[in-house]
Amino acid sequence: MTVMRRLRHRKVLIFALLAILCISSMCVADDDSMDDDFLAEILAEEARHEEEAALMEAEAREYEAMKARQYSGNAGNTNNMGGGKPKMGGAGSGMPKGAGSGSFSKLEEELKKKEAEKASLQAAKEEEEQEQEAERIRLKREAAFEADLKKMNEEQKKKAQQQKKKDAKIVNRILKASKSGKHYAVLGIRNFEVQIGPYYVFNFSIGPLVLFRVKTKAIKRVYRNLARTVHPDKNKDGRAEEAFHALEQSAAILTDEKQRQDYDKKIISARRRRNKYAVDSVMRVSHTCWSQTASTLKMTKKVLGPFSTPILVVGALIMP
Repeated sequence: MTVMRRLRHRKVLIFALLAILCISSMCVADDDSMDDDFLAEILAEEARHEEEAALMEAEAREYEAMKARQYSGNAGNTNNMGGGKPKMGGAGSGMPKGAGSGSFSKLEEELKKKEAEKASLQAAKEEEEQEQEAERIRLKREAAFEADLKKMNEEQKKKAQQQKKKDAKIVNRILKASKSGKHYAVLGIRNFEVQIGPYYVFNFSIGPLVLFRVKTKAIKRVYRNLARTVHPDKNKDGRAEEAFHALEQSAAILTDEKQRQDYDKKIISARRRRNKYAVDSVMRVSHTCWSQTASTLKMTKKVLGPFSTPILVVGALIMP
């Protein structure tokens, strides 16, 4: 009887081991299929990159060959000019003048156009990937915040939600300013910097004079205080990490002297263009109004004849 029980136990153990082996083999097969799909995607991406690189290399070789042909054609023309008139049946007599340079410039323009299109597509792709990554992080942070809310009581929930609204205002302001390229506004600094000059008198230059310039120390201090508020560990908004990166980028530009000078030049030139456009608009409107008024007065004088002056004077006196 005991022997029969032992045999039954052994059979049960054998069946259990076989079941475990079958399940593990199925899991391994699934993992292998997933790895194969991932590997296939990587290989397809690498093949696409290699194809693009080969295409660019072929275009570059064609470009270099065209340059070499143009150089050899110019050298042949120089030799013909030094040695006398070229023969009518010569090798270069069939090509019209300027044909090589025209095709060369056309090829160069096409290459530049393709490179610009490729760069724009790459930039658009990178921007889209960054937006997708930012959205993924936002959803993850929002889910974590909702999970934390479930562990709180009513009073704690209310305080946490109020704090999240305050954090969201700061984050939205930073992201809006960063999207517009306003680095001073990202840090919440009002830039009243004014540049006067330079003025040139004979062989001497005066200026440029810069007034109301924000010091680098003040920018660093504002950045440190704001970074504590926007840091993802402290700020509960879903886009806090994106706002923190934008804050770091703006601070890096404004604390670097050369990058800040370039950025300030762009701001000054944009401000001058805006002011010029405003002045031109005012002058154009003023000129239009004056022309309309002059034409109206002229027509009135023509219609009323000798009574135009007394009527206009009386009308001007009657008007309040």
